[in-house]
Amino acid sequence: MLTGNEQEHVANGDANIALVPLGTPLLAGPGAIVATMLFVQDIDGWSSGISVALGIIAVHLALWAAMRYSLPILRLIRESGVLLVTRIAGLLLSAIAVRLVADAVRAFIAGEG
Repeated sequence: MLTGNEQEHVANGDANIALVPLGTPLLAGPGAIVATMLFVQDIDGWSSGISVALGIIAVHLALWAAMRYSLPILRLIRESGVLLVTRIAGLLLSAIAVRLVADAVRAFIAGEG
């Protein structure tokens, strides 16, 4: 993702992309589920419950809009924009991975002492 040295995958006419369930784990993965559980656990009244519900609705609306208008967005940002977004996502993924490894090493060393 960072270097751009990936090969172009071309699907043949018999392939059905709907058979690959990539969207569901990316949209409702463990992080999103745990965050929702923690926010729901902290509800202590009507106002906080309504704010959590509005947050969930806002996320769903943003996801719907992104999926609904993905083709016009793709036409707007073109191939270079897709490449830029891919590289930025790869950079963020690398940074998160380094942070997780560093935290694990730090916790391991703290447990040794």
